Amino acid sequence: MQFVNLIGGILLILLGLRTLRKRFARVMGGDLLDWLQDFTRTRAKALLGGVAAGIVMPSSTAMALLSVDMTRDSRATWRNVLAVLLGAQLGITVLVQVLAFNLQDYAGLLLALGGGLFLFVERSRPKGMGQSLLALAFILLGMGFISQAAASVGGDPAIEDLFAALAALPMLFLFGALLLTLLVQSSTASIAVALGLVASGQVSLTMLLLWVIGANIGLCLTALIAGWNGLDSRRLGLAVLLIKLPLAGLSVFLILIVGEQWLADLPGSSHQQAAWAHTLFNLVACLGILLAGPLESLSKALAPPHETTDGEDANPPRLDPLLLQNPALATNAALRETLRIFDTLHVMREEIMSCIRAGCVRAGLRISVTRRSQRILKIREEMMRFLDAVPDDALGAEDSSLKETMDDFLRELPLIVRTLGRELLDETETLLGKLAEALPQYRDLLVEASERLGRQMESVARMLLKEEPELGREILRNKRENSSWLIRHKRSGGDLPTSAWEILDDFQQLNRRLSGVAYVYCRDEPGADDL
Repeated sequence: MQFVNLIGGILLILLGLRTLRKRFARVMGGDLLDWLQDFTRTRAKALLGGVAAGIVMPSSTAMALLSVDMTRDSRATWRNVLAVLLGAQLGITVLVQVLAFNLQDYAGLLLALGGGLFLFVERSRPKGMGQSLLALAFILLGMGFISQAAASVGGDPAIEDLFAALAALPMLFLFGALLLTLLVQSSTASIAVALGLVASGQVSLTMLLLWVIGANIGLCLTALIAGWNGLDSRRLGLAVLLIKLPLAGLSVFLILIVGEQWLADLPGSSHQQAAWAHTLFNLVACLGILLAGPLESLSKALAPPHETTDGEDANPPRLDPLLLQNPALATNAALRETLRIFDTLHVMREEIMSCIRAGCVRAGLRISVTRRSQRILKIREEMMRFLDAVPDDALGAEDSSLKETMDDFLRELPLIVRTLGRELLDETETLLGKLAEALPQYRDLLVEASERLGRQMESVARMLLKEEPELGREILRNKRENSSWLIRHKRSGGDLPTSAWEILDDFQQLNRRLSGVAYVYCRDEPGADDL
């Protein structure tokens, strides 16, 4: 029976942590990366931003993935991102500080408050607060079950002999914590289990401190494994490991050789002393940012770039499957890729329209348009697989609408790419080749049609980014206005060449295809179907 309580307690802790992470990811997932980005201007701000992010998003894997994302496209320097990651791992220790106060007696109160808010309040903010209280109650209940099981067997002679044998092999506690942290992918869960076992009376402070060190090494390995598929993420994980492994070795030496007396001045019970040791370990590790330069060079030597062969894709996938553990973060990552697609579409449109403005097709344009089109379609396939794997029931209403909108856009994308790429280029080449002399008569019309499309594309991207229904209504109004404008000018321009007419047809079709995604945000609005 006590074994069942032990397993049940561990599962409750994992459930509580997962619920807490999902809640924070749902609230912060769409803004956390941009918020962190503002902190990476200097290394000191990056460290503070990482600490704050680790407090509000207690997930080492999620923070590792967010840190890696900031290194892409030169958004932030490698050294500042290292500061973010070290700060986040320090911030994550705050939750252990809370758990160390032995609040198990208040688990029922948290269940009552959290359950009441979650079940009977419809407003999103109080409901989310209730979900967070429930998650904390689950963690405390799990620790209570583990404490109850440990206390029940603590007086058993066999258990006493077992712990006496383990005391003679203290490094087993370190490796046990390391393996458990890797298994559950959470240093907080691993340390919470150890705090519950203290109730047996057989776990000394030395054992508990070694467990904390093992959990911290496991935390580093978790971040390294999470980002192993990416070169920058692998280097970041190695850098953190290079910082914490020597620190762990020094800590083990002090604990086993010098003894635990040097920690006797830490405040509180053994629970709180272990929590302080966890925080101090990560606080000292933050000094590693002073060695960011040598660490960067060493990590680059340990993880050199792969040599690409002919035909090998030089642009690896940007959507890490591990992001699927946090559906809100996964949706936000897909949004960033969607916005990059819009940027590429803008470049394609401007490349072709610059030829109409100049009156000639520049050399190499077809190769450029073909490569961009192929890259967009490849990213589309990756995004569709990625979004299909995001569980709908784990998303809030806004994230669910965003996912549906991106799905609609991706379904339209092949036609958009073909029309804005190869077909528009073919018609432009025909226009400039056979009818170049008459170009001044209709150049302004074609440029205005292109600029209207460009503004509509910007509105769609802005709607996806801000998720505001009002922007969706604006897009549908613009669609109707642009369509009327195009029809009017095609009717009045009876002498338009066929190729110019086809270009206007392309813009009209793109206007309709792009605008369709706005219906997800406006379908419940009165009169949306009339726009």
